[in-house]
Amino acid sequence: MGTLRVALALAVLLTHLPGARYHFVGGGLAVQCFYVISGFYMALVLDGKYHDVGLFYSNRILRLLPTYLVAMGLAAIALVCLGASATISWPTVLAVFRHPVAAVILGAENLVVLGQELLFWFRVSTDGQFSFVPFVHPPSQSNPVAWQLLLVPQSWSLSMELMFYALAPFLARLSSRRLLALALVSVIVRLSGLWLALDYGLWQGRLFPTALFLFLLGMLAHRFVPLAARLPRVTGWVAYGVVLALVVGYPLLPLPDEAGRWLVYGAVTAGVPLIFSVLRTSALDRWIGDLSYPIYLCHLIVVGLVLTYEPPFAAGLSIGGTLILAVTLLLFVEHPVERWRQARVARRHVH
Repeated sequence: MGTLRVALALAVLLTHLPGARYHFVGGGLAVQCFYVISGFYMALVLDGKYHDVGLFYSNRILRLLPTYLVAMGLAAIALVCLGASATISWPTVLAVFRHPVAAVILGAENLVVLGQELLFWFRVSTDGQFSFVPFVHPPSQSNPVAWQLLLVPQSWSLSMELMFYALAPFLARLSSRRLLALALVSVIVRLSGLWLALDYGLWQGRLFPTALFLFLLGMLAHRFVPLAARLPRVTGWVAYGVVLALVVGYPLLPLPDEAGRWLVYGAVTAGVPLIFSVLRTSALDRWIGDLSYPIYLCHLIVVGLVLTYEPPFAAGLSIGGTLILAVTLLLFVEHPVERWRQARVARRHVH
């Protein structure tokens, strides 16, 4: 599913790229598609590779943390040394971090990641005061939304992933009926936001309980892999083409946004086991897919540089620069760490 994962990562990049002439599926919806894929893969590895929960937890942290720390370091260098950021200015950061409580909260959120999605619900003034804002507001330098103080702002979704990882070993043991019941509860909680005095986009996108059903859909999809494997291979290729076309051509759909969103959820859930059945042994597809995480984490660094220095061909430079940086991170950070992760699993199986 490598091309699909990269297409979703590029969808997030295009959403964050001012001046992009064409967008794929929106960035928020792309992230939620990643949740479905994540649920599928966690069910897969828990079904075969990991029988030690402690090893599963430590290896998931090793999967996310090294690249995140490198991206955070690069973002800090760009901000402090070059004054480049897509979301915040260095003087604003200094003004907020002069206040101990704000500095502790925001410093901890940058390092620990857990809870970053909640920062979208608060503004933080330059005198260090937090205020609850249950509606989406545009970014501001004088009164920023708290997420603007994250060096890697898009890493809020990693918080959601980590919470799912904490539950995944227990969820994987549940029957399909119970997983479906939990998913239904999550959907009901999500839809209840339509009647609350708050921004529905925040409610459905920046809270773990309202997004849990997407991970669960991925886990349920994994249970159809044996059936998918018995179908003709052409079925998987057709599913791949349909889902990829839906991701890339989403703006062309003659549907209201909410209807289109649920169509994408259904297509990705139904398509994942079929696509996996035809690509599970493809090393090239896996290599391409591995680019999705560094693309996701580093693209705002490049976009920030482009916005700050305003070079010609800004959109092309943003996309090209992101891809170059992503390949570099893949080769020199992700691959070495991945070899270590797999060696840890192999040693545990030997013992």
